[in-house]
Amino acid sequence: DEFQRTIGAFYAIYWLMRLDTDGQDGFSNGVDEEWNPIKLTESDDLRVTQGEKRLNFHKNAQWSFFQKLLMDAGLLEEKKGTGLFKSATKIQVCQKRLLSLLALTAVHDIMKMNMILPEVQKQHTKYNGYGPGDTIGDHDHALSYVMEYFPELLPSFRDLDESERRSVLFTQCNLCFNHGWFVQAEAPPGAIFTKFREALIRDHKNQIDSQDVALYFVHWLTDLAGAEPTPLAGCEKFVTKFPLPVLNSFLRSFEFVEKIAAQTETQVMEEYLQMRWREHEPSMGPVPFGDTAIAKMRLLCMSQMNAPRVLRQFADLTDEDRDILSVEMARTGCVGQSFSSSLCPKEVGQRLEGPAFLVYYGPAFLQNLGNDSAVRKLSILAEIYREARELWPAAVSKAAVSVTIRIDMIKALSISDMQEAAVKGDVWMLVKHNETEAFVERGSRRKLNKMVAKQQKFQVLDLGCVYAYDDTMALGGRARSSAA
Repeated sequence: DEFQRTIGAFYAIYWLMRLDTDGQDGFSNGVDEEWNPIKLTESDDLRVTQGEKRLNFHKNAQWSFFQKLLMDAGLLEEKKGTGLFKSATKIQVCQKRLLSLLALTAVHDIMKMNMILPEVQKQHTKYNGYGPGDTIGDHDHALSYVMEYFPELLPSFRDLDESERRSVLFTQCNLCFNHGWFVQAEAPPGAIFTKFREALIRDHKNQIDSQDVALYFVHWLTDLAGAEPTPLAGCEKFVTKFPLPVLNSFLRSFEFVEKIAAQTETQVMEEYLQMRWREHEPSMGPVPFGDTAIAKMRLLCMSQMNAPRVLRQFADLTDEDRDILSVEMARTGCVGQSFSSSLCPKEVGQRLEGPAFLVYYGPAFLQNLGNDSAVRKLSILAEIYREARELWPAAVSKAAVSVTIRIDMIKALSISDMQEAAVKGDVWMLVKHNETEAFVERGSRRKLNKMVAKQQKFQVLDLGCVYAYDDTMALGGRARSSAA
């Protein structure tokens, strides 16, 4: 299967380099018995399985985003015409860059064969946590070790230009980058990008540029595209098994992630949020500004299809709840960085404090509205931020820190489900497990007493916050003012 997956990755590259001819058909449908790309017109075509999904992918995939990523990675380049055609331009393959991607694809999984895993040599002291004499068990670290110190063992890599070898080696590093956090604006900029930027600066001495970051994502994309061991059937992982809206969101985001090679974490995040607002369908109007702007733009990304409903009822929050969300969602978790002053509360921009909070599964919580009113879900989210701040008081010394607030237990619960706990005598708590994590948990009063006895830090969530909003909120009505 691993061999078939590698062949699948090669096919993905082949089809992507031919998007302007037959690549879209090959990527979506694979090839027939004569090795010709299948051009599908009917969902019941017996040459393929899941014809309806393939037709939908072919029609609705953002092919222009694929092509832009290839351009950004230097795999395709625009060339001006000559002679009578000087004003014309054409897209052509950059052979040197493509050779690097092909060499990388050929060798990137070879260290999954245990018999060739390298041992750290004495002269290298330590390598990614492995000491002299240790066998490097992580296949990505193992490959990068050989690339870095013994490139002659990989002729296809060894013979690349020095700059190309550096680009290929970069694709093997651990960037600690969670793409979902970025696409859904689930986390503050520091939690998303700081380790990424540290890898660029510390490990690669600022020799990596946006083109190299784009190549990293092309490799990620083609590797995942070939993940199903059926290379002749098209890129089935994406076409039949991956949510197309998610893939399109990832593709759209790549050009912004690439900017991390030259911009700060917060600048990249701000530009991305503004793009998402401008391009949202249905239109949400002009890009917001003022104290609530960052919170609104993050909520749009987090709530996805529920965004119009969530943002309409954001205005119905009490002043206290709205202020909590506006302040906490605008913290960056980065030293010396703030969002533009026109987009966040003055107190956040003028006094950089932390930690910033990553509410893990916040997007799932807002996407699972069901029959709940959005304003009540938002009020619970505000309560979670409020109690998190009680556990981690804001301090200038913590400006570069991000803390994860796990809400796994309530991500799919309705408000009535949560309130049922109180009927049974239980409470919902935010429990601090360590200096970087807290979990929302349900507990009995007996459990509460034990935690008090053990001096474990926690805050009880006050679900009474939802009663500030009457039942008309479910129908989009206005809430009573916070002063009422």
